[in-house]
Amino acid sequence: MKWFHVITLMFSLQVGKVLLLSRCHAAKHVFITPKVLKQKRMYEGQREQLYQQQFNLENAAFTTQAIQDSVVQVQAMQAAGTELKKAFKAKELDINAIEKLQDEMSDLMDISNEINETLGQSYGVPDEIDESELMGELDALEDELANEATESEVPSYLQEPDMGLPDAPQATPAQDEYGLPMKA
Repeated sequence: MKWFHVITLMFSLQVGKVLLLSRCHAAKHVFITPKVLKQKRMYEGQREQLYQQQFNLENAAFTTQAIQDSVVQVQAMQAAGTELKKAFKAKELDINAIEKLQDEMSDLMDISNEINETLGQSYGVPDEIDESELMGELDALEDELANEATESEVPSYLQEPDMGLPDAPQATPAQDEYGLPMKA
């Protein structure tokens, strides 16, 4: 039993030592805490200042880039304006010449339409044509052609005249077992 008491005593000494240390440590922290809080606030303030400085620098860089872009845009607009002025001074873009050309093109189109109308006139065809009458004539022609086709297989204009020529030979040469012609 003695060894149990020794271990218990040692354990209680250890617990007492830890309690004593924790009380001392807690007392030290009570006195240090306001100092640590002040340092923490100071560091947080410095961090916020750095963030604000970074924001200000980025904003200044953005503004600088925007101004540079604006300068490039103005230069491009000036160059385009100069080119447009040169182009409008050119003979090809004279508004009077363009209007005159447009009138000439319109006149030429009118003449072309008149020519096409003249060429499209029909000769000997009455102005009032009955479409049903034309369809009837077409049907009659189709019937005639159908009758000719049934009378003879080959129309007369496609038949060959008999010239008294001999018929082509019809004999087939002898074949081997593979169906190829044999040599004589």
